[in-house]
Amino acid sequence: MIPDQLRTARATLGQLWGLGRPLKMSEMGRALGLGGRDPGESIRDYERGATAISGPISRLVRVYLGGALPPDGLDSIKPD
Repeated sequence: MIPDQLRTARATLGQLWGLGRPLKMSEMGRALGLGGRDPGESIRDYERGATAISGPISRLVRVYLGGALPPDGLDSIKPD
């Protein structure tokens, strides 16, 4: 997966998951199970090309695009 594909996936998932907008970077980070104070920081790095997108991240994004939801549901991607 390349940065533009991840950016497009955020937009597509926001629509598929009924948000009516692209996922925020922090929401995408939480959906992918990324940790840290700001999970969106990794997404920013991926989309800028500063960090390579790993195979497991790519695969999980494709699973979500295929219709899967995060294991803990959509409430788990929203900020606390």
